[in-house]
Amino acid sequence: MGTSGALPVRPDFRKSVFISHSSKDAGLVVQLCELLETRGIGCWQAPRDMPDGLSYADQIVRGIEAADILLLLASQSAVSSTHVMSEVEQAHKRQKRIITVLIGKPKVTNELDFYISRVQHISFPGSAEGLADRVVKAVSAEGLWSEALRRRMLHWRSAFAGSALAVVLVLSALGVGGVYWLRRQLDLDFRRLGYVALSGQRPMGARPGAGEANVIVSASVWLLAENVPFREIRLSTVTQGPDGHTDRMDHSARFHPDQVGSVEAITFVIPAPTTRLTTCLVVPSPGLHDRYRVTQVFAVSARGKPAADDHVVISPIAEPKVARDNGGTCN
Repeated sequence: MGTSGALPVRPDFRKSVFISHSSKDAGLVVQLCELLETRGIGCWQAPRDMPDGLSYADQIVRGIEAADILLLLASQSAVSSTHVMSEVEQAHKRQKRIITVLIGKPKVTNELDFYISRVQHISFPGSAEGLADRVVKAVSAEGLWSEALRRRMLHWRSAFAGSALAVVLVLSALGVGGVYWLRRQLDLDFRRLGYVALSGQRPMGARPGAGEANVIVSASVWLLAENVPFREIRLSTVTQGPDGHTDRMDHSARFHPDQVGSVEAITFVIPAPTTRLTTCLVVPSPGLHDRYRVTQVFAVSARGKPAADDHVVISPIAEPKVARDNGGTCN
């Protein structure tokens, strides 16, 4: 689901930060943008930077594409917003750097936590001025790290100047092996292959604890391997109940076969007493010229929220694991 072109950017001002926020925090966003732009950091914010004539979703995606960083203002209203969730997903998909500003103690959903649990976090100091200072430091941290690395390399070069030929030979050998190892590790990352995000609910009218009511699972299947169509992937699941009984299902035929990359949304049904759900997504790796399996394990809880008795919690137990596909069944 790509876009037709890049967002036009004023030639005199680079919009380097896309601010993802709730409309309830619009006042803070306006102040923060003014402060950041006086410090030389351009901002993209809705609705200020939304040109006429394009759909809302199209403008948002173009804004994220034009930015270097997505700055998430994670207030309670923001982390509950489906629009904010979509913006974070789009930034993650496009491999944008994500910086999260925690405003108060928001209850982050499992789905959003999947994307931001390991990214850089900033606590809100209580004022837009103080937050602007912290954002500037966070944005420039990457540059400071690069400068430190450059100085360390210069130090190493001076230290080994007396045996330049030996260093060149050793580094050449290590370099070839190191590049191969690094590329392999990158290609084995599930973020270069694909993964599954799940949510669940009971059928309308079903009561919590009703043994006969199965659970409807909504799955967003992200295919991130480059130039791979959905017809070349395979998705299967295994459900396990409290008594240890398992059921296996294959969902591969549910995808649009000619869709290349991006995300496909499908639904399927699992038994009501399910306590554990495993997904196995088999994806070709163009970089490694082989097929790899991304295995994810989820805990399933049928306890509904007080205001939403049809809600079923499906939360990841651990980060997805990647291994070469051996053609066996999903375990």
